[in-house]
Amino acid sequence: MDVGFMGLGAMGRPMAANLAGAGHRVVAWNRSPIEAPEGVDLVGSPKAVGEQTEVAFVMVSAADAVEEVVFGENGWADGARPGSVLIQSSTIGAAAAERIGARVAAVGFDFLDAPVSGSVKPAEDAQLTILGGGDQALFDRYQSLFDAVSKRTVVFGPVGSGSVAKLGVNGFLVAVIAAASESLSWLHEADPEIDITTFASVIERISPLAAARAESITGEAPAGGFSLRQAAKDMELVGEEFGSGGVMEAVRGLTRSGLELGFGELDVSCLGAVVRNKDKV
Repeated sequence: MDVGFMGLGAMGRPMAANLAGAGHRVVAWNRSPIEAPEGVDLVGSPKAVGEQTEVAFVMVSAADAVEEVVFGENGWADGARPGSVLIQSSTIGAAAAERIGARVAAVGFDFLDAPVSGSVKPAEDAQLTILGGGDQALFDRYQSLFDAVSKRTVVFGPVGSGSVAKLGVNGFLVAVIAAASESLSWLHEADPEIDITTFASVIERISPLAAARAESITGEAPAGGFSLRQAAKDMELVGEEFGSGGVMEAVRGLTRSGLELGFGELDVSCLGAVVRNKDKV
């Protein structure tokens, strides 16, 4: 199948590579110059992606970036063939997904709301989960594409419902890391000699997510992964769309503090360092 991919960042690049590895012809565009993944053909604009493919993914940073890629000058919609399908996989929230989906439909194309759950390593291993919103028949038609990049596709309902699920997943994820950061930092302060690896094995049954990041929560968080900048953006969307609940509002405040401390490009496990340095904000 001829497949487009717009946005070859940390997540888009391995997804496009996996589509090519599954035997699809992948035509891709990225805003900044990059070396193409193996098997992927780069073109000069989103319009060119639309001209050469019947279905295209967009995986960029935010809703305004999606709209620019799709509807801006030399955008995908300018070149898309009749009957084309846009698969929107960025984390943009339900309101934006519904708005962009309506615009895509208004110019005669189909739209799937399909953000993904998982970070860079699952993307590389084609182990993401697709959180779907839209026409089930369209998801079925393009299931081979989702199979190439994920281990599971779950369709929750109409356009927007996939993005609702995505914010629910990420809000839960960041809240778990925030709670673990506070607990583990307290534990390490109370007993500096405690073996964190052993403690992680104890909590693995309760939270594999926290256990896997326990050492970087109590030590130095690596760069990349699910970055604090991404987590903070998602927590802002959670606040905008779900309201200011007590727990999520506290977590959002913690991510904002992390950005003020300059931790934006570190993995979200840097929330441990944020807890330990919050008096400096």
